[in-house]
Amino acid sequence: MRDQGQPRRYTRAEKWLIGLELGTGTAALASGVLLAARPDGSFLHTGPWILRRTPFRDWRVPGLLLAGGCGGGYLAAGALQLVRHPAAPVVSGAAGAALVGLEVWEAAVVEFQPLGALYAAIGGAVAALAVRIALKD
Repeated sequence: MRDQGQPRRYTRAEKWLIGLELGTGTAALASGVLLAARPDGSFLHTGPWILRRTPFRDWRVPGLLLAGGCGGGYLAAGALQLVRHPAAPVVSGAAGAALVGLEVWEAAVVEFQPLGALYAAIGGAVAALAVRIALKD
């Protein structure tokens, strides 16, 4: 029996979810800032020509969206999971589904990239782990 004053340990699923969210959020924040700082894409070795089928002419706005939306969203979801906030599973599930949707859109409109497939898989894993955690509570 655990001491009532001791916090409950994180389950394996919670540890994976927190790690995926904080890692993905950090990568998205850093990548977005680099794209916004150099809108020609040179920091990440990607040119603006990739954006030809989008409403964007350079990487500044997509970079800011990546940093704020994906980076901020995933970091917030991870932080909520860390403190076991009641809304954490919903926020995590939404973040996972949004990343899958973003990567599908990107593959269809911008261009397919293997890294996008990896991030879609991460989004799916985040959504699945969030559902699993929500159902166990």
